[in-house]
Amino acid sequence: MKKEKCVIYFGFNNPLKFKRGVENEILFQAQSLKENVEKYYIFFDDENIKFDWYGINCIGIKKNKFRFFYLNALIRKKFNNKKYIIHSHNYLMSFFLFRKTDIFTVNDGLYYQANELNHKLKNLFRIIEKKVYKKSKLIHFISKFSKEKSLYYGSNYKIIYITTPFEKVKKVDEKMNWEDDKLKIFTVRSIEERANIELLIELAKRNQNYDIKVAGKGPLLKKYREEIKQKHLKNIELLGYVSDEKVRNFYETANLITVLAKYGEGFGLPIIEGYLYDKPVFASDICAIPEIIINKNFLVKNNVEDLENKIKKYYGEIPTYNFKKYYEENFSYDKILEKYKKLYDKFF
Repeated sequence: MKKEKCVIYFGFNNPLKFKRGVENEILFQAQSLKENVEKYYIFFDDENIKFDWYGINCIGIKKNKFRFFYLNALIRKKFNNKKYIIHSHNYLMSFFLFRKTDIFTVNDGLYYQANELNHKLKNLFRIIEKKVYKKSKLIHFISKFSKEKSLYYGSNYKIIYITTPFEKVKKVDEKMNWEDDKLKIFTVRSIEERANIELLIELAKRNQNYDIKVAGKGPLLKKYREEIKQKHLKNIELLGYVSDEKVRNFYETANLITVLAKYGEGFGLPIIEGYLYDKPVFASDICAIPEIIINKNFLVKNNVEDLENKIKKYYGEIPTYNFKKYYEENFSYDKILEKYKKLYDKFF
């Protein structure tokens, strides 16, 4: 009897509570699999939980000091009679896994991120990153930049860009609360240090003719909301969590998209999401962003003067660019998923 085939993804968040880059990646990677392949997604959560998410069997393991032992026991007991591969996005899960990881996806090198923050445990992270690469059969990088900044020096790797599941998100008939007489600026970011939300706050303060909306959760959401309130700014709003359907509406109704970063941007997913909806994207001239952007004219230095000047200078030239075509030729759902299908075929 043939064993059932399955792919087990390791990630970070419960996608029903918090969904960002990694969860989106796992979603479209899973959708590249053949129908006869079962899909599982394992993550750490506040409680032990199981549910279905777009055909993916999700398993949440309660966060406690025994979680890595439980992870190994779960793999051994549940999947022992199946032909499975492990596709991990999580360094610690792969580090503590008793067996090898088959595919390990690198968004940002662990040591690179820690070094940028001057984290006190950065040397430990260096050891973990190197060990995970040695324990993985194939390393997948989402950009040339993520490869360059990693500690991987072997030859068994693939660089495959990511795509966006928004091609499959349905449109909802709902009016977005934009100020009609202002330039509508939208972005989707995790509200943390590297997202450079301060720059958008400066932009809102500097130009009252902009209406800026930011979708996303994160550890600094409360802090930045309080700062906006103290500065009495009415033209910038941090929306918090927004459903995919509403995010699509914001993309479609915005005039332009921004993707600002201080460091650690291994790809820049909102860039291609803006292009999907044929919108210009102005983004920081760092990390992998120049690799993804349509033209260097849309790259900005991380200061409010350059950001505002670039918007004023190049926004009027938008008709000369076909952003949607650029997306379709380089990042479309079908093209990227075909590359992942070939990747999985090497293991099944």
